[in-house]
Amino acid sequence: MPKFLLKIGGDPIEFESDNAEGFLGVWKDSYFMPDKDDGAWLRTAAAAACDWSGKPMRFDNVSNFTSDMIDAGLIEEVR
Repeated sequence: MPKFLLKIGGDPIEFESDNAEGFLGVWKDSYFMPDKDDGAWLRTAAAAACDWSGKPMRFDNVSNFTSDMIDAGLIEEVR
């Protein structure tokens, strides 16, 4: 199974997932106040990622958000 790093906030979070889209659940589990609703969480996470990276983040779907996170260097595949 591929291994990824989520590089936002403090220390990078290493996680295994079938694809990079698994970052969203991993981040939600470690976020201090995640939204319970998945759509609201997607919007909150995108806003936080935009603030962190200074780059625009699409949140219309998980695939686009994941692509933007990778492009911004916030997700990296390590294996």
